[in-house]
Amino acid sequence: MRRWSPRRWSLRVRLTALATVAVGLALAAASVTLVTAMSRSLVGDVTRAATTAVDDVAADLVAGRRPTATVPPQSLSLIQVQDSGGRVVQRIPDVRAGEVAGLPTDLPPEVRDARITARDEPNTIRPSDDTVLAWRTVSTPDGARTILVVSRLGPVTASVTLVVDALLVLAPLLTAFVGALTWFAVGRALRPVEVIRRRAEVISHSTLDERLPEPVTHDEVARLTGTLNEMLGRLDEGARRQREFVADASHELRTPLAAMRAELEVALRRDGDWPGVARRLLDDHRRLDRLTGDLLLLARLDDHPGPAGEQVRLDEIVAGELAEVRRVPVAVDLAPVVVTGVVPELTRLVRNLVDNADRHAASRLAVRLSARGGVAVLTVDDDGPGVPAAHRERVFDRFFRMDRSRARTSGGAGLGLEMVRRIARGHGGDATVGVAPLGGARFTVTLPLSQG
Repeated sequence: MRRWSPRRWSLRVRLTALATVAVGLALAAASVTLVTAMSRSLVGDVTRAATTAVDDVAADLVAGRRPTATVPPQSLSLIQVQDSGGRVVQRIPDVRAGEVAGLPTDLPPEVRDARITARDEPNTIRPSDDTVLAWRTVSTPDGARTILVVSRLGPVTASVTLVVDALLVLAPLLTAFVGALTWFAVGRALRPVEVIRRRAEVISHSTLDERLPEPVTHDEVARLTGTLNEMLGRLDEGARRQREFVADASHELRTPLAAMRAELEVALRRDGDWPGVARRLLDDHRRLDRLTGDLLLLARLDDHPGPAGEQVRLDEIVAGELAEVRRVPVAVDLAPVVVTGVVPELTRLVRNLVDNADRHAASRLAVRLSARGGVAVLTVDDDGPGVPAAHRERVFDRFFRMDRSRARTSGGAGLGLEMVRRIARGHGGDATVGVAPLGGARFTVTLPLSQG
């Protein structure tokens, strides 16, 4: 039979056991402390009463008066005055020792046989667990006298025993009550967690749109559930984007492959111009190679959204990419700007922006780089058809193209602007699109300035 390991106990059992044991130990320690302190206090009271009675009788004897001390009834005390020979000359109360209920008939050997010299302070002993004895020898006009006070601890013992019996009954009951209360409270507190666990158990990659039930308690469990639901939302969004990405990538890759196959089939059937076919296949190959390179870069950006970098002169990167623009004239205004980033990624960001503007510009471009408010601002304007307001966020989605201006024949695969925004955000900035003063589109990229 398989043994039950403590590591397999439920949280409810562990918390209940821990609380019960802790309360039990605390009650045990408190009970021992209480009984000990109570016993010491009561015994101390009896001892002080006995020594006080000794001092009172001694004062009367030294002054030549007849002792008039009273016996505290709660301690069942007996006061004796003995001469130097040990003979009892006076008793308070005036009875024999054996006639007082609960008192011993014989005195302890320490007092009965000893001849004690005069002392300034009373001496006390406990000849038995149930008796306290106090005595003192003083010089009186009638000679040396020894005063003895015998007190019983019966009432003290009875009181302590009563408290011990009560604690032996109440402490286990209180411990059991705390255990039951902890079991109920922990079970009630963990009930929403169990509901959440059962719901999470049935959520899979195909049901990421489902959410965990959020309790209305507004406590730590509710906040944890909200955080988990936000995580599920991010996973769902990531899975959706991945499915769309796979579908779009498959479609984009299929297009040049189909074109290449068609070229080869036509050339085989008609015995066509093989050098021309090779040139067209090479163009398709370049397009396919660029597309796969962009996909790999986007995959790396997904894995490492915030790369560590170095200090980079962004104006030099922009100037280098503008040198490749040949189709339209470019108005350039570049201020020296230093940012922290990865040079290849920032180069790709600038290249994609410039290529996009060059592809859609009608007759001119304007590029401006400045620094303000602790950020570098790069704007690229063109005088092309622009981007409608309804599409200004979607142009940064993967494989998104607008009609005519973003057709496949224009040379773009719909990944350039997505890459621009991903790189900008990965460097702590952002990318947006609006209306350019030239009449076309204005793409704006902001990046934090280097703090070095």
